Amino acid sequence: MAADRPRTDAATADILLWQTGYRIVLVLLVGVAVVALRLAGMLPPPELVLETVGEDPADWLIVITTGVYALLIIGIRMYVRATRRAGESLSTLMVAADIALVFWLAFLLAEPPDYHRGLLVALFSLQLTHVYFGRAPALLMLVATAAGYLLLTDVAVRHRAGVEWTEALFTLALFGIGAWLVTRVQSHLHERLANLVAMFERAEEGDFSDSYDVAADHRPDAITAVGRAYNRMRGQLATIVLTDPLSGCFNRRGFEQQYRRELARAARAHTDIALLAIDLDHFKQVNDTHGHLVGDQVIAEAGELLRASARAHDVVARTGGEEFAILAPDTSLDGAQHLALRVVEAFRRRTFAEPQARVNITVSIGVVSDSVRDDGIAEALRARSDEALYAAKRSGRNRAVLWSQGLNALRLNQSGDSATVQ
Repeated sequence: MAADRPRTDAATADILLWQTGYRIVLVLLVGVAVVALRLAGMLPPPELVLETVGEDPADWLIVITTGVYALLIIGIRMYVRATRRAGESLSTLMVAADIALVFWLAFLLAEPPDYHRGLLVALFSLQLTHVYFGRAPALLMLVATAAGYLLLTDVAVRHRAGVEWTEALFTLALFGIGAWLVTRVQSHLHERLANLVAMFERAEEGDFSDSYDVAADHRPDAITAVGRAYNRMRGQLATIVLTDPLSGCFNRRGFEQQYRRELARAARAHTDIALLAIDLDHFKQVNDTHGHLVGDQVIAEAGELLRASARAHDVVARTGGEEFAILAPDTSLDGAQHLALRVVEAFRRRTFAEPQARVNITVSIGVVSDSVRDDGIAEALRARSDEALYAAKRSGRNRAVLWSQGLNALRLNQSGDSATVQ
C-alpha cells in the first residue's frame, strides 16, 4: 500500500487542481451576486440574523466568509501546483471548508424554515466528494453536514424562529437515508473501480493472472463493460508483454514473474526447484556464416525444441540473444540432471534451418537444484546456474554441468555419469 501512495496523491492533486479553479470562480460569483442583491434590496437579511447579528455586520460577514474561503482554496491550489501531491488531509480540509461555507451562508441568507436547503446542497456535494475523494472524506462530510444542520436548528429553536425539533429531525432523517443510499452505491462503485485499477496496475507490471469477475455484477453497468473489455484483451496483452516473439518462449520479464511466483510457491511447500541456464554454442558463427535471417530461424527452432524437451509445467524462457533458461518446479537433483541431458541430446540430434542452411548447433547448460526455504534464494540460484554454465563452456561446451557446494561442478556425460571439474 505504501508504494501506491505517491500515485494516489498525484491523482488527488490532479482532481484538486481543476476543482479548486471551479470553486474559486463559484464563490466569487456567489459573493458578488449576494452583495449586489443586498444593495438592490432584493435579498433582505432574515429576521433571526437581524436579531442576533445585525444588518451591517451580516453584510460584512458575507464578504469576509466568501473572501476567507476563496483565500483558503487559492492557498490549497498553489500548494498542490507547487508539490504535485495532495494527501487525504488536503481533500478533507477542502470538504470541511465547503460545509462551513454552505451552512454559514444558509444562516446569513435563508429564513430558518428554509435551512433544509443546505441539506439538499450538501447531498449533491456529498456525492461528488465520494466520487472524487473516496469514502473517508464523504463520511466526514456527512457528519459535518448533520452537525451544521443541528446547530442551525438549535439556534432557530432557541430564538423561536418558526422551527420545531420534530420537523427538523424528520428532515435530517430523510437526508440521512438519502445520504446512506448515495454512499452505499458510490462505495460499491469505488470498490469495483479499485478492483479494475489494481488489475491494470498488475498488468502494467506484467501480471495478467487475475480476470474481472463479470458474474459478480448482478446489475451490469459501464464498469462491467470495462471489465469485459479487459478480459478480452488480457490474453493478447499477456502474449505481447510476456512472450518473446521470435522463440515463442517467455521473455525476461515473463520469466522473472514466473520465477518469483514458483519460488514463493516452493517456499510455502518446502519443495525443490531446479534452474537450467542454457547457451547456444558458437551462435555468433551462425549469424556470421549464414546471416541473421537464418540465425533468427535457429532461435525460433531452438525455442520450439526446448519447449518440447521440457515438461508441461516447466517454464522455458529466452533471457538474452542466444541465452535460454528452464525453470523446473518440484524437481530434485536427479530430475534436473535428466532434464539437462535430454536437452543436450535433443540439440545433438537436431539439424536447424533446413533445408536452406542445415545448421548443427549444440548447447552448454548450467544446472542447479535446491530445496526452497524462502524466496531469498532467487539470486543464489541464478548465480549458481551461471557459474555452472561457465564451467560447461570452459570444459569444452556441448555438455551439462551441475553446480555443487564449494564452487565445484560435476560434468554430466551423455550416459549420465558425472566427473568433477575444478
